[in-house]
Amino acid sequence: MKTMTAGEVYRAIGGRLLQGDEGVEVARVCTDTRQIKPGDLFFALRGERFDAHDFIDRAVAGGAAAVVVSRAMDVDPRVPVIRVGDTLAGLQALAAYHRRWFTVPVVGITGSSGKTTTKDMVAAVLETRFPVLKTRGNFNNEIGLPLTLLDFSPEHGAGVVEMAMRGPGEINALCRLARPTCAVITNIGVAHLERLGSVENIARAKGELLEHISPDGFALLPGDSPHAGEQARRCHGRVLYFGLDEGLDIYARDIRREGAGNRFTVVMGDVSFEVHLPLPGRHNVQNALAAAGVGLLLGLTPAEVTAGLSRIALSGMRMDIMEGNNYTIINDAYNANPDSTCAALQSLEELAAEDGRRAVAVLGDMLELGAGAVDGHRRVGAAAVRHGVALLVTVGELSRETAEGARRSGGTPGGVIDCNNKKEALQVLRRELRPGDVVLVKGSRGIRMEEIIEGLLKD
Repeated sequence: MKTMTAGEVYRAIGGRLLQGDEGVEVARVCTDTRQIKPGDLFFALRGERFDAHDFIDRAVAGGAAAVVVSRAMDVDPRVPVIRVGDTLAGLQALAAYHRRWFTVPVVGITGSSGKTTTKDMVAAVLETRFPVLKTRGNFNNEIGLPLTLLDFSPEHGAGVVEMAMRGPGEINALCRLARPTCAVITNIGVAHLERLGSVENIARAKGELLEHISPDGFALLPGDSPHAGEQARRCHGRVLYFGLDEGLDIYARDIRREGAGNRFTVVMGDVSFEVHLPLPGRHNVQNALAAAGVGLLLGLTPAEVTAGLSRIALSGMRMDIMEGNNYTIINDAYNANPDSTCAALQSLEELAAEDGRRAVAVLGDMLELGAGAVDGHRRVGAAAVRHGVALLVTVGELSRETAEGARRSGGTPGGVIDCNNKKEALQVLRRELRPGDVVLVKGSRGIRMEEIIEGLLKD
């Protein structure tokens, strides 16, 4: 963050300085007293389960140079106190103000799944040319995005920001802060169906990103999406389609497995070059095509794109391959929906087939599917059978429908076992796993399927 004075802050966010010297400087924003550092500007946010106003003393004791509050507080008189009506709105206003100081490209990324992976890939490609600001972890909402934007510094040559949403209008709000110059929509699926009611509504909500792209910008859309054409009409800039089908603006040919990853040729117009991607699954090839397209359109060379994709490091619990006790674990436990889980099952099939090993899938509930929950889970169960899963273990009430979908499709050679909870599933796995197995673990964030992995690794 560029250094600001308390006076600059309160004027930028429409606040009022209650006390202290407006010349006091701040160089970082913090919203968590456990992470406060000397010289920070502390925003006292209110949440469903906490109110950071209750911890103002702790922030000041930790070295906060100034604080932003929404009610009168008894604070050391030497510390500037800025009051606003809503501290979250104040944080967002400061982020928008700060963003306007930087004229570098900002890539906005959204979609039903693959957002974080694609964000990591785009950043890895661009980092071969210059330092890149990217969304940390899952800082992709109305709090996380402003904090990301406030990390912008003069050294950055580009920004890559992930945008999540729970309903209509939320992507619009994030775009007003981030002011993206180019966009990627990874895919449109049934994630958040419970909140939005239909896939068409999801597509419209995700497509809000495109309305913020100016005529000199561009957007990359999935070529296999039936909603891409309608979304493209909302974009003022250039629109390109990416995917696995020849004839798209950016596509892959000669895809072949290589170790735990893929080797393929990227084709964009007259440009073609070979890439090794150290990640399994055709869905990751598609994500990599989007990253390659962004890189090429922003002026990077094929060699730079290739180098970036070859050394990609993903955020945690996303196709993270690790060795357990005589078996391989694919930790994809960060989140799940039917589309991403079917893609993960395909990756499991490919990895297991490399050495003729047994594929085991441990699948937890997929949340927020609303009326599509039963069909979504059953579709995943059928996909497990189709992709050669030898043993399917499901965890949770909703995932009984995953088990049912597998049984209706003929079952799996090693059986279909539905468990009530993670403890029960761990007991089953300890009994059923064999040396050499490849084990996929996946479920919605609220299920915390990584606890099963932690249990297996402790054995």
